[in-house]
Amino acid sequence: MLSLAIWPALSLAQGVPTVDARTAIQNALEIAQMTTLTGARELETEKKRRLADLQADQLAALDATLAAMRGPDLSLGGLEDIPGAEAQVLYDVEDDSPYAARLFGDAKTSVEEMIVATAQKYATHPGLARTGLNPTEFRIWFQSLVKQESNFSIGARSPMGAFGLTQIMPDTAKGLGIYPDYYDDPMLQLDGGARYFLSQLASFGSVPLALAAYNAGPGNVTKYGGIPPFQETQDYVTRITGFFNAYAGTITGVDQVGTFAPADMAIAGASNVSDAGLHYGMEAASEIEAALKRLRAILERLPNTASVKEAMDLNTYARAEATRIALMVQRMKAARGKVDAARYALWLQAYARDAEFLKVKAGSK
Repeated sequence: MLSLAIWPALSLAQGVPTVDARTAIQNALEIAQMTTLTGARELETEKKRRLADLQADQLAALDATLAAMRGPDLSLGGLEDIPGAEAQVLYDVEDDSPYAARLFGDAKTSVEEMIVATAQKYATHPGLARTGLNPTEFRIWFQSLVKQESNFSIGARSPMGAFGLTQIMPDTAKGLGIYPDYYDDPMLQLDGGARYFLSQLASFGSVPLALAAYNAGPGNVTKYGGIPPFQETQDYVTRITGFFNAYAGTITGVDQVGTFAPADMAIAGASNVSDAGLHYGMEAASEIEAALKRLRAILERLPNTASVKEAMDLNTYARAEATRIALMVQRMKAARGKVDAARYALWLQAYARDAEFLKVKAGSK
């Protein structure tokens, strides 16, 4: 091939053929270049063919995946309605727990607001008319009674067994229809105490006698024809009357708030948040247990899936369930933070009170 290509470059010199070297080399280079270009084109063609094959394989794999993912959607009925762990109940958008209302948000319920609500509830009780009290005066007397009984501490318990904000004995609570629920509900503690106090007002028509009956029992008031000669009861009536006189100078309406002294506010806030946090945590722990039951039921179905799509749907649902549980845990942590903050505030209040006492004591020397 090369010899044929070089042949045209031969010339005759004195009848003897001679070779034009420059022309021959140029022809050889052109032929080599053409050969290289041809090889490059062949390589490019092969590359395109391989890329086309690879793309075809990818499309085939994608089509196979899409085919595997086709089919009926995962039936959520059995998963959403697991007995004892229904999703609609566990994961309600609105946290309607009464304990959450006392822990979170700008409108969280305080002990003072509970007292106001109780006083408003019984603003037309016959016991008020019997003693000539208006709703605001009743609120002041009732708040004074709560201060004396528990110092606004929801979980207060006496050595004799009286419990709560209004220190109701279990037998009395049974008679009022609030036993045993009042151990877990400060509103029931206040409601029961208010009704018992109002019944004494209606019976005796006198605030001092009603207070004495609340402390020593109505039988002793009847027996002695007045405040019994018990030092504890006499001091009880005197102290509550003193609280009433102090509050009367600041409380001008039955619904007025912000009337607690700083120390009382710290105690009330800490007891309210601690009690609510305890019960909220118990509720949340129960809910998390139910949620884990749901997650277990989901995972148990994975090995028995009939298609890739069902398996993927179930995996996605399981991930969503895990996220729900994580959010519940975060709510528990937030509740714990509220409790810790309230206790810290109470500690600071006690520290400030002790510091003031020491300062006054040092100044008196």
